Amino acid sequence: MNIQEYSVALMTTLERNKNSTAIAREAEVSQSTSSRVLKTLSLTDKDFVPFVSAVFGKKKVNLVVDDGTVSKRYANEVQGTSSMIDQSTKTFTNGYKVVVAGLTDGKHFLPVAVEHWVAKFIMEGAYLTTAQLAEKLVLRILELGIKIDHYVFDGLYYSKGHITFLNDRELKFVIKAKTTTSVLYKGEKMQLRNCPDLCLNSNQNQKKIIAEWNGQMWYFIAVRRSGKHGEKVIYLIANFKTKSRIYAQIYDSRWKIEKFFRTGKQSLGFKDSCSLEAKIYLNHIKCVFFAYCLLQVIMKKFKLNSIEDAIRKAQAFKKQCSFSQTVSKISLLGGCA
Repeated sequence: MNIQEYSVALMTTLERNKNSTAIAREAEVSQSTSSRVLKTLSLTDKDFVPFVSAVFGKKKVNLVVDDGTVSKRYANEVQGTSSMIDQSTKTFTNGYKVVVAGLTDGKHFLPVAVEHWVAKFIMEGAYLTTAQLAEKLVLRILELGIKIDHYVFDGLYYSKGHITFLNDRELKFVIKAKTTTSVLYKGEKMQLRNCPDLCLNSNQNQKKIIAEWNGQMWYFIAVRRSGKHGEKVIYLIANFKTKSRIYAQIYDSRWKIEKFFRTGKQSLGFKDSCSLEAKIYLNHIKCVFFAYCLLQVIMKKFKLNSIEDAIRKAQAFKKQCSFSQTVSKISLLGGCA
């Protein structure tokens, strides 16, 4: 069994929990065979590069970084687990966290790299924050030679150190800023939420200023957002000049990684590994990455509107032919046969 077979089985199996046992049944192999894939898998960032040209061609892409939590509430023996806040539910849980980097053109999204966050009381002197892990991911992806237009992060990565890291390397970024950020603007010190020139009128959705923060000048942008809880204004920080609405569009590309986490957990088994070993459950997650990339190729080839449509297309292949033929057909589409 190989990475293509494991990943296609993640797409085509109709079982609720897509662990190695379900994968074995779908691929019609023994469980020891599917488990062996995860023990011996050596999947690197470079293995995802062929998908970049297949999905994006010569389009400009943004790099989006975010973290996701896998809840293992009753599994205290799983390596790397600790008590943490699950941002999707805003509650404390026992589990493990991964920091994921992916590429997007605004329509498609390719997850290409992952780092495992482990709590400080476990790592001690080797502990790295999520921002430091994000920086490792940025450096890894820069080594791949992929041309990246912008780097996009949410408010968890808003810190002087992380912003300095990006700016020193002349990487154009858009990061969500805290509303209480204190800036020096027109000779006065004020918080972003109290800045009169960032107040949006009823017919305005974005506005920007140039202000000093931590001894340097930055672009700060107010953006109106509408959601299930009504309207709110968020603030962004950037180190390059463009129109206010373009900053908002760039930051909106972050939604694609949120969609990846949601679909990965609901439909591709992102959270379903039963292994106690970090190496094995991280390899399972990398297989989810690979499956998601194959699905993006299916989306593009068949001009589908959503990743869910691509999953249904892959499952339709399985109904028409054997599993091995399905693997061959999907692998050929992705150029990884």
